Amino acid sequence: MTKKLFTPQLTLNWLTRILFFISLSAFLPAMPRYISQIGGNYSQTGIVMSAFAVGVLIFRPLVGKKVDTRGRKIVLIFGILIFIVSPVIYMFVTSVHWLIPVRIFHGLGLAAFGTASITLITDAAPLESRGEILGYTGMANTIAFASGPILGFWVWDNWGFNVLFSFLSGLAILCLICSLFLNETKTDSSAESSVKYLEAIWQRKIIVAATVIMLIGLVHGGVMFYIPFYLEDFKVNIGLFFSVYGISAFLIRFVVGKASDKIGRGPIVVFSLIFLTAGVLVLSQTTGVILMFTAAMLYGFGFGAQQPVLTALVADSTTEETRGKVFSFYYGGFDLGISITGLLLGFIAEKFGIRSMFIVCSFITFLALVIFSTIIEKNPAQSLRSAFSLRKATQSG
Repeated sequence: MTKKLFTPQLTLNWLTRILFFISLSAFLPAMPRYISQIGGNYSQTGIVMSAFAVGVLIFRPLVGKKVDTRGRKIVLIFGILIFIVSPVIYMFVTSVHWLIPVRIFHGLGLAAFGTASITLITDAAPLESRGEILGYTGMANTIAFASGPILGFWVWDNWGFNVLFSFLSGLAILCLICSLFLNETKTDSSAESSVKYLEAIWQRKIIVAATVIMLIGLVHGGVMFYIPFYLEDFKVNIGLFFSVYGISAFLIRFVVGKASDKIGRGPIVVFSLIFLTAGVLVLSQTTGVILMFTAAMLYGFGFGAQQPVLTALVADSTTEETRGKVFSFYYGGFDLGISITGLLLGFIAEKFGIRSMFIVCSFITFLALVIFSTIIEKNPAQSLRSAFSLRKATQSG
């Protein structure tokens, strides 16, 4: 069964995602240094970095509508074109203030590609294997985000920013070439979808899932933004944390997607949220390598498991006509969580310390668990059965 999943179209979709997200993540380690080089301070660095997430967030609803009305492929190509152009624009930016609109424009590219790509993949995934396919999709993301920063740092360190920008644009060009061979999966030939945006997203499971992913995004931003500062105090190798986290997230995706197809989405989401909570709680108590290793493994298992399975749960509540709108809303929840990390968790870290912030993060992931387990269905009893009972995934949309 598994071998049949690796069709040429799905494989090509995964390859485009790897190239696209390497282009995105390869810039991450060099971006703060680039901002500093053109005169930015710490505060301006935070604003510029956040501008990208703001761009993704504000454009999600628009691209979601276009994915459903104009087609998946054209929106995906539009996003790639922005990723080809944006790195070239960076070469000519000499002011931190001009970086902000460029970063927002760059964020539009991710909003377009991200929404269209996941919709294409979901369209091509049969319901009985949807969780498994989205699990492999998550593995493609992990490969990109694990290798991208290493490649980007190596290029920047050896040849400087202009070569790095050219490298990023070149990766996007390769992604564009691959995308030209993708098949459009939208079969509705009407110019406009009959289902309005609010009508498409106004379902309990979709709203609850978006709320859960927003809380996860908030916590994930806190972990990713502040873990380097936190571990420096204990003289622990930061690279080891990210390595263990990345390997754990990658490995768990081999099994959770397929498991959710067999036993249902609910128990796997609960499992992931328990591991996330435990991981952040252990992280808050870290004083050395052993606890750090344990925290990274638990957090990697939790984050790696929730992403494909919660996405599959959302996909089960969509139709071809609504899928783009729903995914734009759902992933917008994660974007919102990341966007407000600096404002909410940054204040806690500044006022009470990073350790206290991680304790708060564990309460946030536990809150996500409570929300999912008690209101995913019409009443708490049904919600608990949905969250904890073993049953095959079914489509409601």
